[in-house]
Amino acid sequence: MLTKLWMEFSTIRFPRGYGGKEVNGVCVTYLDSIAVGCVNSYMRKEGNQISVGHHQILYDSKVKLADILKYLDGEVLVYFSKLHDFCSLITDESTIT
Repeated sequence: MLTKLWMEFSTIRFPRGYGGKEVNGVCVTYLDSIAVGCVNSYMRKEGNQISVGHHQILYDSKVKLADILKYLDGEVLVYFSKLHDFCSLITDESTIT
């Protein structure tokens, strides 16, 4: 399930007009970069193991994404909601190594 969702998400472009933009004090470009990087790294590995550093980044990203979602709408909300879901799924199902 996670693999299929990730493949679908990977085809979605970062929301137009949000490069370098802050939402409620959070730079969404930076947040996207670090979260997507960690998710991508996790998806490339066998099993459900994740480093403590990547787990912490994804957990922090999940919290920040939850905080900004209420300020978004439309396609932007869909994009960041899906990213939040990935961070949540991985932090919940992974084994920290």
